[in-house]
Amino acid sequence: MDISNKSREQLLAELKDSYEEISILKKENQKLKNDNQKLKTDNQKLKTDTQKVKKDNLKLKTDNLGDDSFHDRFISQTVLDFLELPLKQDIYHFIAGKIGQLIGEGFVIISIYRPDSEIFEIKSMAGDPQKIKILMDTLPEEDWYNLNIQWNVLSQKGRKIQAKNQLHPVEAGFFEIMGGQLPQEDCRNLEENLDIGEIYAIGFEWDGKLYGSAGIFLSNENPLEDASAIQTMVNLAAVVLKNRTAEEALNDNEEKFHKLFDNANDAIFLHKLTEDGISGKFVEVNSVTSQILGYTHEELLKMSPRDIEDIESFTCSEYAKNPLKKDKITFETSLISKDDVKIPVEISTHIFTLNRDKLSLSIARDITERKKMEEELQVSLEEKEMLLREIHHRVKNNLMIISSLLNLESRYIEDQEVLNVFKDTQNRARSMALIHDRLYQSSHFKSIDIGDYIRTLAADLLKTYAADSDLITLNLNVEDVMVDINTMIPVGLIVNELLSNCLKHAFPDDKRGQIDINFHYNHPKYLLIIEDDGVGVPENIDHKKTKSLGLRLVNILSDQIDGTVELKRDRGTQFSIEFEEKKYVYK
Repeated sequence: MDISNKSREQLLAELKDSYEEISILKKENQKLKNDNQKLKTDNQKLKTDTQKVKKDNLKLKTDNLGDDSFHDRFISQTVLDFLELPLKQDIYHFIAGKIGQLIGEGFVIISIYRPDSEIFEIKSMAGDPQKIKILMDTLPEEDWYNLNIQWNVLSQKGRKIQAKNQLHPVEAGFFEIMGGQLPQEDCRNLEENLDIGEIYAIGFEWDGKLYGSAGIFLSNENPLEDASAIQTMVNLAAVVLKNRTAEEALNDNEEKFHKLFDNANDAIFLHKLTEDGISGKFVEVNSVTSQILGYTHEELLKMSPRDIEDIESFTCSEYAKNPLKKDKITFETSLISKDDVKIPVEISTHIFTLNRDKLSLSIARDITERKKMEEELQVSLEEKEMLLREIHHRVKNNLMIISSLLNLESRYIEDQEVLNVFKDTQNRARSMALIHDRLYQSSHFKSIDIGDYIRTLAADLLKTYAADSDLITLNLNVEDVMVDINTMIPVGLIVNELLSNCLKHAFPDDKRGQIDINFHYNHPKYLLIIEDDGVGVPENIDHKKTKSLGLRLVNILSDQIDGTVELKRDRGTQFSIEFEEKKYVYK
């Protein structure tokens, strides 16, 4: 309908209807606005209520931790868990997990302290899985566990915090906990990403020894309201770490002992002893014992030393005669293997007391090869001894043949001076023959008893030169000393020359007289004195420059043994020769 044709009344009616519709729309729109605002308010209230619920839950958990019954149950269970913890399980990881249970949405970083290198080494992390993941994303796991915090880079306060089992807040945050190993800006960013609020540090210390430390990182929404549970947990962990460290050290020592025990080259066995020294069953044997004897370890532990000893050789041993006379003794015997084979062994035994039990620890060395070598050496030695005896016997015989030839030749000599030369040479040969005769008869093939030698030589010379032996008194004061053959030959010839001179020249015209021979040893000097109370050596004769062959030989032979010759003419004649025995190297 055209508006011009509408009546005023119709227009007013339509306008009124439109106005009423607009009013209704305005009211509905306002209502929507009010509802929307109410919804926002309700959402905010819901968020606030949710936050309150979280806080109430946290407070409830904290209140429960502070509650004696909950605290006691947690600690009691932790003690039981520690007691049941296998030695192979990582105790630091276990402690981290326990502390992680007490800190809600936070996390803990556990470090072990290495006293030898003075570093803290990150050992374990535990707590909120999401925060641990962020940590791992920040640095690779291997980098975290390779962060070594040097003790000397920590501040004095930082050392105090890390070294004592007292919970301390860390003002410098993650940067201080890490000992400056990470840039400070990175540490601040990490704290923001992890929503870290309070940070605490505490050491695992007991009896003055530090075993590690813990860094505790709490979220902004989870402050520390009761530290008693954590403090108690750390104290308990410190004690357990002390015991675990001692236990690990003991196990390491036991492992080393068993390795040494089983890998020893010799058989080792431990057995009990009665008060009378009677052997009981084996307490322990090593693997070498089983290898040598052919018995298993289990079989040997059911046996005693009497089951493996060769009775005949054992009863002859020093140990069998006096089993408890000495705490330590070494002896040789034989053991009987499972195959009934005799095994010669050298046993070193140590008897000691442990927990009131008398024990014997024996180390048995298989000396089968050594015995074979000893037997071979003994045969070789006997052969050499026989050859040496034969050599000395032949040399002595050859010298005696020379002496006999000289004696036969002298029968055709009428010139007394020449005859005396033959006789002197004959006696020199006989004096050397006497040395080889003594070596032939002795068990020492390079040493001679000089006392016995001088007595025999003096008696022979007295018979040779003295027409009437009753006119000459021979006094011998000689010590029985073993002298090397290299020294003995010149000394024997010196005695021969000086004693021969006494018998030939000291007592002319059958004059009575006395000859004294003294030989003494005062380490390291030997002293030979031959003196007579006869007519003496004329003053005009210098014994060092004389043309007499006998005295010249005395001087030459004395020089050979580095001896000093002294002549006295106070009462008759006295020759004294002092010397040291040279050390001869036999090749």
